[in-house]
Amino acid sequence: MHRFALGFLALALGASIAAADPAKDTTAANFTRTKKLKGKVSVDAKNESYVDVIKEISGQLEDAKLGPLSLDFAVGVSKNTKTTYKCDKLPADEALDGLLKTLDLGYIVISKDKDRYDGWLRLVKGTNRGYETGMEPKGTEPKPEPKPEPKPVVKPEPKPEPTTEKPTEDDEKDAKTRLDRAKELIEKEKADAAKPLLKYILKHYAATKAGAEAKELMDKMK
Repeated sequence: MHRFALGFLALALGASIAAADPAKDTTAANFTRTKKLKGKVSVDAKNESYVDVIKEISGQLEDAKLGPLSLDFAVGVSKNTKTTYKCDKLPADEALDGLLKTLDLGYIVISKDKDRYDGWLRLVKGTNRGYETGMEPKGTEPKPEPKPEPKPVVKPEPKPEPTTEKPTEDDEKDAKTRLDRAKELIEKEKADAAKPLLKYILKHYAATKAGAEAKELMDKMK
């Protein structure tokens, strides 16, 4: 009984390890994954069947002497969907990623020795990128789309409230400085640039001597 239990445990552990590690690619699948899908392609498709776009990619790979991309379709995958997609000199796997992600489709590189589909791409629903779900090598699992960070809320600095108290000596100086600048602008026929200065004086330094003069100037410009 003890030996049976140990044997069953070893069998279970072996099955677990086999489930965790993807099977080694066949020669055809490895060539598709490491050679064909790394060939550079360019696409400029407008409202075209995505299948035709993949055929165009396949043709470019053939021209590069890497061989065609043969396609198989999983149950429920439509062949008639149209899309718009453009890329320039991207590896074929990156081009397929950009093309298929807008259609909620993925693909699996079929790796079955002595099978007529060995080395083909099987189009499936989902986000698969070359591997069946759960069989991806570490570091190749689809990454979630990053969420944009919220923009910081920039609060405007509060403007000083107009004072009803008797103006200080500093108030008089500040108001006069702004008034002199406004006068310079008026003399240079830049009244529009002077108005904000005069309005500021009237709002914050109305009780100063410069405030009274600023009011007179504003009245004249109306």
